Amino acid sequence: MSSTAPIEPGLSLGQPESGNLLNILVLTDRDWTHPQGGGTGTHLHEQVKHWLAWGHRVTVVAGGHPGALPVERTGNLTVRRVGSRTTVFPRSIIKGRRSLEPRADVVFEVINGITFLTPIWMDIPRVGMIHHIHREHYVREMGRPGVIAAAALETIPLKLLYRDTTFMTVSDSTASEIAALGVPRSSIQIAHNGVESDLLLPGVKADKPTILYLGRLKKYKRIEMLLRAVHAIPDVELVIAGEGDHRPDLEAEIAALGIADRVHLLGFVTEEEKMTLLQQAWLNVTASSVEGWSIVVMEAAACRTPTVAMRVGGLREAVVDGTTGVLADSQEQLTSSIAEVLSDSAMRERMAQAARDRSVQFSWERTAAKTIDVLRAAVETGGTVRSAGGSAA
Repeated sequence: MSSTAPIEPGLSLGQPESGNLLNILVLTDRDWTHPQGGGTGTHLHEQVKHWLAWGHRVTVVAGGHPGALPVERTGNLTVRRVGSRTTVFPRSIIKGRRSLEPRADVVFEVINGITFLTPIWMDIPRVGMIHHIHREHYVREMGRPGVIAAAALETIPLKLLYRDTTFMTVSDSTASEIAALGVPRSSIQIAHNGVESDLLLPGVKADKPTILYLGRLKKYKRIEMLLRAVHAIPDVELVIAGEGDHRPDLEAEIAALGIADRVHLLGFVTEEEKMTLLQQAWLNVTASSVEGWSIVVMEAAACRTPTVAMRVGGLREAVVDGTTGVLADSQEQLTSSIAEVLSDSAMRERMAQAARDRSVQFSWERTAAKTIDVLRAAVETGGTVRSAGGSAA
């Protein structure tokens, strides 16, 4: 779940960041307070928290949601909510940069399947942020019309307008997807998602074999594959934490499979509840068809919970197959892998410790510092920056 915690201006996160301070304008469809914030919200929240602590000014322009204020200001942070998740794009363009934040030095554009078309109307340096390419996501959610939507909203704009844009992403997998659209690989920087391994700690496991799905309830997440695995494995219980428009379909599938007594749909959970669920789970599981990296995989790892996932996108990097979890290529492999890890306590313990050991190598501070370096380089060169495509774990 995305963090809804406020960002406190007085945070102390180590030594102050060196170099010139920036005034950063962030464009995104949703901020970390949005009910559908997901990994995008968490990624932005954790980075902005560090940027503010280092003295930078940040203005976030995002789509609004019920109960959210149109403008919030806290210290050097301003959050402006314009329209909704869908109308924030045209309304931001109409308002223009000088209306959104006239003092901005650089734009950090978060592209979640729809671009803000910033090459057309932004007159200051820009850096794009892509977690994953949404082409397959569109098709799975919308069927055949999704092919047209993906082309119009993502593929064509990226190919025609963004070739000279510096991009950041979270995995080698997504970097390759962006490069396939014509963006030079040297213009794509990788900064892996972080994890708060000092706050997310191991805990006591549940008495019964328990697997956890934590995330949005969307069609492309293929949660039905997890339900079929539960149907095939006796005694295992599945906890599903999160909300989304696919919930009615999941409820119908649960009833049809006759596993309502072993599947628990919790809906939205708080950060405290999330940590408890990650600690109690024997396994974190996901059958998602599209993932840029998966923050939840690393959060589970910090709690000594290994992951079984499908071998797609950035999950191939977030999970070290056979070491911190298992990657599967089919429904049958997913089911058998879950059953094997649950039944083999020695394997599960080995993977749990390896997952925890690896999680401490990732931090949001490192991710945020890498992003600031790229933003500052864009400002110093007056536009795009090209390098060897370095990465930050």
